[in-house]
Amino acid sequence: MGAGRSPYSAKPLGEIITVAHTKGGAGKTTMTFNLAYSLAECGARVLVIDLDQQTGQSAFIGEREVDSKTDVGAVLLGYAELDDALITEVHPGLDVLPAEELSLGSASEQIDDPEILDRFHTLIDTARDRWDIVLIDTPGHQSRLVSTAMRRSNGVIVPMVPEAGPVTELPTILNTIRAAAETYRQPEVYGIIKLRIWGNSVYRRVAEEQIRTIAEEYGVPLLHNKVPEDARFGEAHLVGLPVGAYEHGARAAVAFRHVAYELIQLRGWRFTVPQVDL
Repeated sequence: MGAGRSPYSAKPLGEIITVAHTKGGAGKTTMTFNLAYSLAECGARVLVIDLDQQTGQSAFIGEREVDSKTDVGAVLLGYAELDDALITEVHPGLDVLPAEELSLGSASEQIDDPEILDRFHTLIDTARDRWDIVLIDTPGHQSRLVSTAMRRSNGVIVPMVPEAGPVTELPTILNTIRAAAETYRQPEVYGIIKLRIWGNSVYRRVAEEQIRTIAEEYGVPLLHNKVPEDARFGEAHLVGLPVGAYEHGARAAVAFRHVAYELIQLRGWRFTVPQVDL
């Protein structure tokens, strides 16, 4: 349990947040785990659920084995209970429900099956009751599983790398979120978060301006804080750590902490946030 735990939170906050973009390479996996780590540093009890068949979150759980009987797919298919598949305390205050490619793929293909859909809802309800913040990592394409996750979420975070593909696809994911919100009265966009920002090139500035323009057009928040490109990302990933655990003072680690602080303040969550200039 993080040092920033406030007395109120004997009852978990219960925020379900999907991290989504309809383009691969937009930074979803990087954003999900590094933000989860930074939120846990603030005292939140955080769960990461991996719904991406590329199983990117597996890189962050150390040497623990994940197979088709101990993953999120097995939970949805009814082969395992949540606690059978859960990997606890990957870092203080941070748990992970990992994915195995074939198992999750089978569950995803059958998500409209009433029994599997019911297990998905039970999983989300249980997570809401046990954790303060649940971050759901998703694949870079539209699917029934992603839309189902969005419908059960309080909000969506949209990571944005300033490159042509993710920028071009930004209206697509925002329209998808808008359609879910109009139909189910949720979720809302909690923020577009820019990451892997590098240099001062004209290309980067144009891409960032396009992101800002699209955010204004759709009336969604564009977080002030952004995460720079940092060689420490790759180094941390190779050893299976969030960048903040790998090198606490790395530029990207500091940036992720500021993103977490800004998100906490924007949402009014009652976790400990240092007095920083946002």
